[in-house]
Order: sequence, then C-alpha cells, then structure tokens
Amino acid sequence: MTMWRDVAEQAIRGLGVRPGELIQVREHTGRLDVVTEMLLAIERAGATPLLELTPPAYLKRLLDEAPLSYLLNWDEHRLRWMEDVDRVLVLQGAGVNADDLDPDALDAWSSAVQRLTALEEERHLPYMLVAVPTVERAQRLGMSLRELEAYVLPALVVPVETLRERIQAVLNQVYQAHTLTISTDGFELHVQRGRRRWLTDDGFVDEEDRITGAITSNLPAGSVYTTVIETATVGHVQVHYNGQPVVLTFDRGEIVAVEGRGADAFLALLERHTGDCRRVGHVGIGVNPALDRSIRWTVIDEHVAGAVFISLGENRYMGGHNASSLNIDLPLGAATLLADETLVVRDGHLLV
Repeated sequence: MTMWRDVAEQAIRGLGVRPGELIQVREHTGRLDVVTEMLLAIERAGATPLLELTPPAYLKRLLDEAPLSYLLNWDEHRLRWMEDVDRVLVLQGAGVNADDLDPDALDAWSSAVQRLTALEEERHLPYMLVAVPTVERAQRLGMSLRELEAYVLPALVVPVETLRERIQAVLNQVYQAHTLTISTDGFELHVQRGRRRWLTDDGFVDEEDRITGAITSNLPAGSVYTTVIETATVGHVQVHYNGQPVVLTFDRGEIVAVEGRGADAFLALLERHTGDCRRVGHVGIGVNPALDRSIRWTVIDEHVAGAVFISLGENRYMGGHNASSLNIDLPLGAATLLADETLVVRDGHLLV
C-alpha cells in the first residue's frame, strides 16, 4: 500500500516548494503520522513549515474556551505571518459540524479567517489541498479507516504523466466549445464559456499555472475546468448537499429557486454568505483513473473519472468575476455533459 511519505513527497513536489521558502501547513486532520511526514518533506526540500493547528477537536475547544475578544482578533499576528508565506498546504480531514460550535465564537473566528483568506488571495499564493482519511471521516461515510485509505491513497499518487494524458484527451474535445450542457436526473443546465480559458489540475502548480490563474491544486488531482459567463447560466440542476437532493433553478446567471429535501439547509448556506454566492463559479470534469465511484466526500468525488461538478461563489482567483465569501464545489453524480454538440460524459462515464 502507498505510504504517507510517498504522498508527502508528491504534495511538496506538486506545490513547487523551493529551498528557503516559508510554507504554511493548515492541519485539519488530527493525524500526527501524516502531519509528521508533511513537515519532514518540506524540511527535506530546504523550506520551513509554519504549522496552523485546527483539527476538529482542537477547533471546538478553541471556540469554547478562548475569549471572544481573542477570537475577534485571531488573525492579529497571523496576518503578518501570511505576508511572509510563500505557499499553502492544507490537510483536509473530516471537518467540524458548525451546529456543535458556539455561534458567536464561530462568527468571530470566521471573520478573522476571511481576512486571512483575502490576503492570501491578494498575494496569489500557490495552494495545495490533500485529502487525508481520518477515523471521523470514515465513520461518517460508513467505512473503516482501512477501507477509506485503501480507496483514497492510490488516487493521491497517480503519476502526473498519466493525469496529463487524460486531461489532454478531454481538452481535445471541449476546448473550442462555447456552450456546456449538463443533464442530471431529468434536469438540464446551460452555461456559456465565452472566451474563458480552460484550466487543469494535474497535481502540480507551476509558473504557467500561476500565470493562467490555476493556483490551486488537489491530491487527488485530475480535472479540467473553466469559469463561465456569470450572468448567462440558465436551467435546472440537481445537486446533493449534506446528503440530501436539492434542485437549483438558474435564470440570467443567478439561483432563483431552491427545491428538494435539502432546500432549507442549502438556503441557510446561501444566507450565511455575501456577494455573488448564487452564481456558478466554474464547471469541471474529473479524470483520475484510480477513482471509480462517489463516496460522498467532495474532493474525492469531483476527481472521479467521468464526474461533472460545478462551483458556486468566488472565482476571481481563477480569472472569473464572482466576488463572494462562498466557494463551494458540488459534484453532480452520474451526470451527462455536452460541449456544444460533442458528448464528453454520459451518465458519469468519460467517453474520451
């Protein structure tokens, strides 16, 4: 089985870490074995890790026990640190349920995080997110940690050459298309690309990526995506949010209706955010050959070979025009995608 040292080396190479740099490591997993490998990989590359520790159990205690006055200014020193950071590595685990957190403390801390995020985006910092299986995530998915790692780990280390070959095959079919039509469960959504550039995630953030705006990458990697004309999206699409189906209706680029069992929770999400949170940010297609099914973990599901996904909200960092505090990806399951008249994905299966 792939070991975490291999994943750490892949992540550090993909992030483009250079000697002498300062690398922020956002630790959201609580897995000391994984964190150790990531920190050592950074130091072996001659760079210095700056650890930010906020796994779920720690974050809950932080918000329960720290003074509200401190949480309101949680970014006081971190803003200065962010000025010196060269790259960002994020270790994503299970996440924390916001319903379990004190709302006033959460609002205060979240405001500080938003200020840090704004500075990060202003500096256009390369960003790598690594999906890290945890006991909590596995339990949430109805799996053992061993089963979850057995599925996820091979996808984290697919060779970049393999991903680039599959990415190019998709680009050959879609790069000239002006209209993308997405079909899900009898619903149809139409988005317009205009002259927007196709971006790719092959697990490496190089200088060309930074020039084109593709400054974020993931492990697992393997996707092709594009921002869209924000005011032109029309039609309907079914997504899943918190495990519940939600049908979104778009007109002139904006969500005008939300229906389905998950509608209330989804509307609450939109209400918590500001700016262009009701507009599509980008549309993408997954190509990772080591992933063949959805497991209800977004960063995994959107890279499944044949997955179609959309985002809502912020997309300026990739060349779009949405300004929003929301940036959420929504895998669409067994969707079909037409690029103009070319069928690229049918019922969740790549046709290229």
